Amino acid sequence: MADTPRELYARWRLQDTLLRYPGLRIAPSTNDDLVLAGELHFRAADLNGLTFEDQYEVELRVPSDFPRRTPTARETGGRIAPTFHKLEGDLLCLGARTELRLLLVQSPTLITFVERILIPYLFGHTYFTAHKRMPFGELEHGNEGLLQHFASLFGASDRVSALEFVRVASLRRRFANKRACPCGSGRRLGRCHNRKVNHLRELLGRSWFLKELRSIEREQ
Repeated sequence: MADTPRELYARWRLQDTLLRYPGLRIAPSTNDDLVLAGELHFRAADLNGLTFEDQYEVELRVPSDFPRRTPTARETGGRIAPTFHKLEGDLLCLGARTELRLLLVQSPTLITFVERILIPYLFGHTYFTAHKRMPFGELEHGNEGLLQHFASLFGASDRVSALEFVRVASLRRRFANKRACPCGSGRRLGRCHNRKVNHLRELLGRSWFLKELRSIEREQ
């Protein structure tokens, strides 16, 4: 039996989110998505401890199968230009798909989405407006950005190795462990970085990495 909206909202910690961010409210929706809209106020600091306080008008759309699908967000006050890390349909580009998926698999709540995904994006815009640079660096766009993220995720030395890590993560464990480790050690994966690969494969699923691999190869 499918969960009722009340059960879903309890699991997502909707009430806690609205209490913590009282400027947000539930807005009408034309489908099963949960829509939150209003003013999101936050306080955040850069690496040097410099604190910024700001607020944005936003609209969040949470799919009924969250966290399998990631919520989307728009800035509705007209402050963020279309050229600043946006996707089609004026959606905010909140990060690499796998990065977002990992955060929400491990903590599948709306508070996690707001505080660890949306607010960092908004803080980045506030900081960029003041300093003309991002507070924590930024990924490149497209495949280069995805490979940068995978290189960091797997501890790969370059983008070629990062792509090979995605490839072995897309394979069944017994096949992947017999392949050469993408790190270049000369050892099989099963005797090298298998714990890292297995852990991520267990969190996200082999099919996730296969989808990411195909997406990268299609755009090369």
